[in-house]
Amino acid sequence: MTLVAGMLLTAACSSDQNKTTTTDTSSPSPTPSESKPTYSYDQKAAGDSLKQWVDSTTLTVDLPEIDNKEGAAELYDFYKSRNFSPAWGVGTSQKLIEVISQIDREGLNSSKFPIEQLRTLVDSAQNGGASAETGARLDLLLSASYIKLADLLASGKIKPDQLSKDWHIKGRTPDSLAVQLKRAAAGQVEGSLSSLRPGFGQYAKLRQRLVQYRKLLAAGGWPSVDEGPNLAPGDSSQRVIAIRRRLAATDDLDTLSTQNQQSARYDSSLIGAVNRYQQRNGLAVQAEITDRMVQTMNISAEARLKQLMLNLDRIRWISTGPMPATYAMVNVPEYRLHVVEDGQEVKVMPVVVGKVMNATPVFQDQIEHVEFSPYWNVPNSIASAELWPQIRSSSTYLDRKHMEILDGWGTNARVVSRSSVDWSNLGSYRIRQKPGPWNALGQVKFMFPNQYAIYLHDTPSDQLFDETRRAFSHGCIRIADPAWFADWILPQLNREEVTEKMNNRQLEIVELDQKVPVYIVYLTAFEDGQGRLNFRPDLYGLDERLTSEFDR
Repeated sequence: MTLVAGMLLTAACSSDQNKTTTTDTSSPSPTPSESKPTYSYDQKAAGDSLKQWVDSTTLTVDLPEIDNKEGAAELYDFYKSRNFSPAWGVGTSQKLIEVISQIDREGLNSSKFPIEQLRTLVDSAQNGGASAETGARLDLLLSASYIKLADLLASGKIKPDQLSKDWHIKGRTPDSLAVQLKRAAAGQVEGSLSSLRPGFGQYAKLRQRLVQYRKLLAAGGWPSVDEGPNLAPGDSSQRVIAIRRRLAATDDLDTLSTQNQQSARYDSSLIGAVNRYQQRNGLAVQAEITDRMVQTMNISAEARLKQLMLNLDRIRWISTGPMPATYAMVNVPEYRLHVVEDGQEVKVMPVVVGKVMNATPVFQDQIEHVEFSPYWNVPNSIASAELWPQIRSSSTYLDRKHMEILDGWGTNARVVSRSSVDWSNLGSYRIRQKPGPWNALGQVKFMFPNQYAIYLHDTPSDQLFDETRRAFSHGCIRIADPAWFADWILPQLNREEVTEKMNNRQLEIVELDQKVPVYIVYLTAFEDGQGRLNFRPDLYGLDERLTSEFDR
């Protein structure tokens, strides 16, 4: 769940046990199994306590420090596999505590883990001051902490089905957490956790931006800009001084000398910075500084930091491993389609997505075939609300819209006349629009059969691609350059053949020689192909809903 080459590039996670690791938790290489010194408490007696506490479905010992009993089954599997003997030595204990203390780098909250208690218990056990029961509690607490952290990295803090009925990308399916726990306790703490990070390349990029924005926030964030009339080049206003400082804080303004820092005149040196900011924030690129731009500049550094954290969590819902080398991806809030071939972005084009009331769902699939000169079979919901009233009131509506009525939805359905329609049973009829440049789907559509009836298609309403915010459809995705996309996705055809098939007004279906993965994602923070951090408005309110759950 990559936006562009260099934007959502593949980030493969290695589990090569022959590689050494650094202290940076981002390293994908596991540490070699260590010859771990054991603690001085009675290991056998501690094992007896563990066997008593760890049940197949519940923990019979309370672990309020973790407040997570969902990992009880994994803990049981893990300890049963080792005959309930303690798992954690001195080195692995200290390494896990170190990793947990740094999970803020992942956009997670280390304060939700009992770090200080673990340190105290480790010190006590290492210095001979721990009973067997205390040692067992330490061992179980370490294992439970690992399970909790591994689950967060593998599938996110919030589960998507708690949040939106329109999120359908399958969750990640990593190895059993009990298997990962065994790797960690054997000395591969960093390696086992690294293998759980998403292979979605955008994840690593946003982790780095998290560091940058924490520093920005620690330094006081950025100045606010007073609202006021629009500003054009040549205007002078005290607000321009604040705008300069605001744009410099996020590196949109390259240099900020003492002299121009105090300049209240909107001169040519500021235009480029204004345009860069507009591009990064999905605003219309223009010289004028509008009230809408000022509103986005006044979103606080703290709010942007939270937005990064939310999108990191959302990415954890998406990726089951490295992205394929070739795929197509639509980022809904960005209103763009990204085409990646052999790991390199080869095309970006504008798209139109679903209106708020007809939200485009988030899911992944494979494009299987292309329909040239398609019919548009009008969904019943649209037909009943928008078309049947027009058809009933006007005898010429069908002809004017190049439409016809069929007596069913099966392959053997027949075209019937308007005069023969049973107006008390409209649900049994199908309305379809004939192929041609007038067709609502344009002259080609790209099919990945799915339960949501969503696909990519051409459109006769090209003017909508000039809009900054392009949420106008009933859910399907209109693309700006369908001829290019058809030429790319069907290498067996040349551009002239594609154009001919689009214009012949006869339905023709062409199967792909090789299916192409397609991802429909929802990211409101991402890096673009120029390495610039982008933010977008929360089109469907998913960030807002995620925030309320994330803060619990």
